[in-house]
Amino acid sequence: MSETWRLYQLQKADGRLVELEKALKALRADEDHRRLLQEALASQEASETEIRQLKKQLREMEHEDSTLRARVKSLEDKLYGGRISNPKELSGYQEELAGVQTRIGTLEEAMLTRMEELESREEQLTGLQDRSAQALRDHDERQAALERKISELEREASNLRARRREQAAEVEPGPLKRYENLRVHKNGVAVVRITRRSCEGCGMNLTDHKIQEAGRGGLTFCSTCSRILYLEG
Repeated sequence: MSETWRLYQLQKADGRLVELEKALKALRADEDHRRLLQEALASQEASETEIRQLKKQLREMEHEDSTLRARVKSLEDKLYGGRISNPKELSGYQEELAGVQTRIGTLEEAMLTRMEELESREEQLTGLQDRSAQALRDHDERQAALERKISELEREASNLRARRREQAAEVEPGPLKRYENLRVHKNGVAVVRITRRSCEGCGMNLTDHKIQEAGRGGLTFCSTCSRILYLEG
């Protein structure tokens, strides 16, 4: 096996490792399912908060309604109990009674509006709870699938790194250093095949002499992009 062949195998391993690292980074950054779950839970929480506020308002209104009705009974007892005969005092109680009854009417309308609102919000909450439950199931399924895929790619990367170390150990220090330097300066691609008499790295046509030189297995460099040329076969 020639040195160029060994470097080409090393290049394939390094290329796949780069692909694996990109794939793992993308999988670890996959937040769509988490975002959808968070949005669903936030909507549900907002709805629950609104319902709690509506129920609190209703309780306060009911308490006020109860207090006002007790006041109506008290005023009616005073007005019609026969114990008070002072016209001015009776007039004052009548005015107060009218005001309390007006307030009760207004309060009843507001309570009815709040109850209708509460019923509507509770129906919406049921839908939001269903949405949250589905988002949670989707999240769990997606997370489990991501973890399986990440584990699978990590195993492949680990095995590939071990094989890559073995491959690198088979290459002479000089060519290996040239290879590593080229990878740094050539966007990770140091070794390219010759295809259709052209450099696969830059696409330039190669001379017969350059192709023959590459075929002998020694390190041959493209005159245009300076990458190491590999001739299969």
